[in-house]
This record gives sequence, C-alpha cells and structure tokens, in this order.
Amino acid sequence: MCSPLLPVRALAASWLFSVALPAAPLPVEDLVDPFIGSAGRGSCMPGPCLPHASIYPSPETLDATPGGYAGGQPIVGFAQLHTQGTGGNPSYGNFLITPRLGLAIAEVEHASPKADEVAKAYGYSVRLTKSDIRVEVVPGRHSALYRFTFPASDEAHINLDVARKIRGEIALDEGSVKIDPTTGIITGGGHFSKNWNPAPYDLFFAARLDTTPDAVGTWVGQNALPGVAQASARRPAPVKVAAGDRTPRVPSGESLGTYARFKTKAGQKVMLKIAISFTSVEQAQRWLDAEIPAWDFDGLRVAAAATWHRALSAVTLEGASDEEARKFTTGVWHSMVQPRDRTGDLPGFDPKAPLWDDHYTLWDTWKSLFPLMAILEPEAMRDNIRSFIERHRVAPDGYVAEAFIQGREFKAGQGGNEADNVIADAYAKKIPGIDWEQAYAVLKHHAEHARTANYREHGWMASDEKTDYSHRIRSGSATVDFAYNDFNAAQMAKGLGHTADYERYLARSKNWLNVWDDSLESDGYRGFVRGRALDGKFSATPATQGFNTDFYEAICWEFSFNVPHDLPGLVEKMGGRETFIRRLAHAFREGYIDFGNEPAFMSPWLFARVGRPYLASYWADQLRGEYAGFNLPGDDDDGAMSSLYVFLTAGFFPVAGQDVYFLHGPRVPKIEFHLSNGQTFTVTAENAGGKNLYVQRAALNGHALDEPSIHHADMVAGGELKFVMGPQPSAWGTRGEFDAATAAAQVAPAPRPPYKGNPSR
Repeated sequence: MCSPLLPVRALAASWLFSVALPAAPLPVEDLVDPFIGSAGRGSCMPGPCLPHASIYPSPETLDATPGGYAGGQPIVGFAQLHTQGTGGNPSYGNFLITPRLGLAIAEVEHASPKADEVAKAYGYSVRLTKSDIRVEVVPGRHSALYRFTFPASDEAHINLDVARKIRGEIALDEGSVKIDPTTGIITGGGHFSKNWNPAPYDLFFAARLDTTPDAVGTWVGQNALPGVAQASARRPAPVKVAAGDRTPRVPSGESLGTYARFKTKAGQKVMLKIAISFTSVEQAQRWLDAEIPAWDFDGLRVAAAATWHRALSAVTLEGASDEEARKFTTGVWHSMVQPRDRTGDLPGFDPKAPLWDDHYTLWDTWKSLFPLMAILEPEAMRDNIRSFIERHRVAPDGYVAEAFIQGREFKAGQGGNEADNVIADAYAKKIPGIDWEQAYAVLKHHAEHARTANYREHGWMASDEKTDYSHRIRSGSATVDFAYNDFNAAQMAKGLGHTADYERYLARSKNWLNVWDDSLESDGYRGFVRGRALDGKFSATPATQGFNTDFYEAICWEFSFNVPHDLPGLVEKMGGRETFIRRLAHAFREGYIDFGNEPAFMSPWLFARVGRPYLASYWADQLRGEYAGFNLPGDDDDGAMSSLYVFLTAGFFPVAGQDVYFLHGPRVPKIEFHLSNGQTFTVTAENAGGKNLYVQRAALNGHALDEPSIHHADMVAGGELKFVMGPQPSAWGTRGEFDAATAAAQVAPAPRPPYKGNPSR
C-alpha cells in the first residue's frame, strides 16, 4: 500500500495512543516513527516535541545511550531536556518525573519494565508494568503536559528529581526545590554542570499538579523528608589531595527532589504540567501559563499534531511504500528537532535577537542539516545566521564556536570554523532577511583571529602547535578545513565588493596543498594529505591510518578526498581524472572511507563531479543500506544522519557553502518540495525504486540535462526535475566516456570490508 499525504485529522477527545494502524492512509505527522534511531542505533529519543522547541520530554532508561534511552531497558522516568542523537558524555536529562506506587528514590528501585509503548511526533504513551501506571505526554515549546493513569492505591506517588542527569549522575552544583501542597505548584532549579559542554549553566522549572495531593515531601541524598515542602542541596567542596597527586576527585553531590502522594481509585488520572527556562523560575511560570493555560490534554495533542503537519508538509511523497514513507518522513522530522530556538531565554544576549542553541556540533551539521534547512526552513536558517551574528557581538573574543550548548560557547571544533560554512551556504543560496555585511564580519574575524597562528602565518596548522582552538584539532583535517573556510570567506568578500579580502583569502584557500605529501604511497597510489609539524616535516603516518592523530575521525585515504572547493587541483594532484576515479572507487571498495561518518558525507558525489554519476548512484544506494530497520549508520548527530537520508532518497546532494547540487537519482517516484516562497519544486522518477539505481536521462523544466547537477536557484524558482531510472549504468552525464563493460565491473556486487580507519566503528 502506498502512503499519499492527507490533511490533518481531528481526533476524538477520548483518544488514547493506539498501536493499531488505521485502514485509511496516514497523515504526514503519523508517518513519523520516533523509534527509528532510538529503539535502534542512533542515540535518539522516542519522546515528542515541537519543531526546534526548547523542551524535549522523553522517557529515560536505566542503562541508556547518550540520548537517554535504550529500547530494551526499563524506564526510570521522564526528563524534560535531551539532545538529538549525540555521542560522548551525555547532556541534560534534567527534571526527571516518575510515577510509582510507594516512595522509592533510587532509580534502580523504581525502574519499570514497559508495555504498550507508542511514540508519535506529537505524543508518547507507555504502560509501566511494575505498578501498572499508564503515562502519556504531549509537548509545548517550553512546556509539557503529562497524564498519569493510576491503579487503586493509597501509595500513588509522583516524584520530581531536580539534581540528576542522564544515567542517574548528579549534575546539580547548587539548587533548591519547593512544593505547595495546597496549590500543587512545584518550582525549583539551580546551577548545573557535567554536560557535554563542560561550562556550568542555570536551569529552572515551574510545574503544577491538577489534583491536590494527600501528602508531600522532599528528599536530599537518599533521605526522604516527609512533610518538608522545601529543600536545597549543594555539591561539597573538592576533596583535598596530597601534593603531587593529580588524580581528579570530584564529589558526586547529593540527590535532590520532591514528591506528592495520592490515594487513587482504579483508572484515576492525575495530570502534571511543567515548563523549563534557562533564565528563571518566573520565566518558566510565564511560559507554563501561556502555553498550557488549561488541563486540555487532547487539545494540546491535536495542536502539536497540527504543528507537525504544517512543518512536515514542506516536502511530500507520492508512490512511496509505507516503509519508505516512514523512514523518509522520520528523517525530515529528526532534521527539525535541533538546533533549538531559545530566543529570549539565554541570559547575556539581546532578548529580541534570534538565539538558537544546542549545536552538537556544526562540524556534524553543516554538510547536510543546514542545506536541508535552506530548502525546507529558510526562515530557520536565516535566524540561525542572525544568532551567529548576535553571538559574535557578545563573545569576548568574537569567536562563534562550533558548539553552542546551554547558551554557552564551547570551543570543540573538530575541523575548521564551521560557522563560516553555514553562513557561506546561506549567502550562496541567497537566503533573505540577513545583513550580509554583519554576517561577513563573522567570517573575516575568524579568518584573521580564529585560525591557528601557524596556519595564518605559514599556511598549515602544525601538529605540535600550541592552540586553544580545541583539543580535537588535528593538523591534517584542520588545515584542509581552514582552507575551505578561506574559500568561503573569499566568495562572500567577492560578492560584497571586498576585493583585497577576496584575493587574500582565495590565495589562502590553496593551503590544503601544504599538508599534501607527494611522497606518501599506498596501494599503488601516490600523494595523500597528512599531519605536518612546525618544522615542516610530515608525520610518519601510513595512508591507511591517521584516525584522531592526523585527522579528526578520518584517515589519510579518506580525508584526501575532502577538498570541495578545489576539485580540479585535487584531481591534478592525484594524477588526472581517470586515476582519480579509479582511486576513489578503490577507496570505497577497500573500506578506506567510512561514508556513514561526516568527513566522508560528500565523497560519493565526487563521482558525479568528475563524470561518473552512475558510481555516485551506486554508492549512494550502498549508503542508504546502512539505514536498516530502526538503525541509523551511527549517532544521528543533531539530525546530520537523518538529513543525509533525505538527500539520498531525493536524488541530489548539496555541496554546502556553494549553490550546487549533484544528482544521483531518486529512490521514490515523486517528491514535492513546497517552498516558503510559494513555489513548488517537483522531483519525479520514472521506474524509481528496487534495482533501478541508475539515471538514464534527466531534464529540468523540459530541458535535457547533460551534466549531473542543478543549482539552488533552479529549485527556488519552482518547476520539475525529471529522471528516468534503470537497472544498469548508462552514458548519462559521463561526457561521452562511457564503457558498458567497465561500468558493469565497477558496480558489480562485492563484499565491502569494514571501515579500516578505526576498529571501534
């Protein structure tokens, strides 16, 4: 059965989340499957949210991914803040709400198996089988509404943990909680740390119960305080250690929370609404009153569904299978979760200036997430650029860091200055509503101050150079990425009439050549990028290595193809176009490229750029195969993997920072992009799907395309991009150099070895 998209439906007020699929085709918001990336690989959350909203309520499990949830684990409660598909040290998990029978403070004591779990974009429902309690939640922009259905009990409890974060770690440095037993109002918060961004931050909440409790209390540590309506906690001072002992000793801190007890009848419902703020309890209270003024759970759910219907209807499918529609629409949904619009709620900034938060990190998102945003949500991209401008104004050193989390800059750059690439992408695509001179000032400041000193003075980031840029910086990857930053600065300078800057930065964009070692050989190929020291000597790293030594999350083979701004120069360095094609195909075949990780996101489309689009089609399909079942190729990384899937399915991929898209052909018959300017750009594909991977012909608005590329201006003008697909490679886009036998050998199925750069991947 196919899944055309229908208008949003009104749902009955007595609605409860159901596991049964209706016979009628689903509206677009119901095509979203939040278990993709959460029940499987991806470190995502199954909870509901609104597009780019500040809050993200979601269940948490006892043993959890950095996102807070693992599919087969018991649920410990429902926290209000989570990140989208991040790895490493978990962030957030604040203000855990847990219903249970009896008072149990430790998470392991009240962790519950689950049943009847149903996740939607706009709502979540589950039954906690340990106490037979049903939990439902629907989201606002800064708030959430919970509905708990209890069994008959004299010991029905709702606990709110103030101090903990994901996996139960204590994150509170200093804070308090207060509950009013008469009004059911609960407030609290404080000073927190231990996020992925190590900078401390303030976070507050305001909550309210709809049912007067029979008793209330608080707890500090593991000590329950019945009848005590207010409590506070502070992390103890660091432990003193003997001289010379450098072992870090950080006190764990004390748990802090409050609880309300009820006597419930079988099936009795108790509701709790909560709002969060990075500014104050008062601000949280204002949002709570404005966003959830009543206890209309079903009305809020319908409003959330309608919000997602409008957002997701920016792109629609026709003729896709149910499975493809589910995966594609979920990819779009994940792409609209982060970054988060926290305008007016981040202290220290102009409350009227757009402020977008939770970038984990721009290194992950500039190649796929922001280019998709430029198509589907240009207003969001505009406001992100304006947020960069505001951050540049406020930051003491003017630096717009690659990670901006909990309202704090974090110099966590894994490559170059990726804010430059996002700004340049918006500029190349003429996103309206941006002061381009102010935006260019960010790029110029980075070019003059944020690149490392040796890069600015001598042309490469040295492996033994002292810098505060980031502990993740590596000589090879930083030099190549800084060179692309310089290219983007040059293009903006040229467009804005800054001729001297243009010439200077364009010359600097050739700096990638300074880490190109002509002497390095591997597998019969000569010349690769690798790290270089201050004295000019290259590292001794073999071409098959370099992961997190010469490059961040890549090896020499892999990163040597990562020069999107100077492909002619790269082809020349590799021995000409035919050698380049053989070498790139060899890299994929041998497992030298982890094309499911960000450094290689653009690599499959290099084939299209050098006249072999059928190889781009083949490897794009191989990459799509990594999205099996509920799995993503790895952590979703702020929607990077999900947006990549959208482009893989749509048949084209961007070169972020430039206005060009390279074509590999769609995997579904028809996709319509309903643009915010009122135009519709339609992509159709005759014979799409199955083994029909390869473009036979393509036309834009009735005019045959000989080159496998279009431009962003073609898209925003509206019209139709039409493909004819087939099961065998064709001569299309090959510049008259097609040989059927060679092509058949190049795409012959063969076992692909695991990625050789890092055994842990």
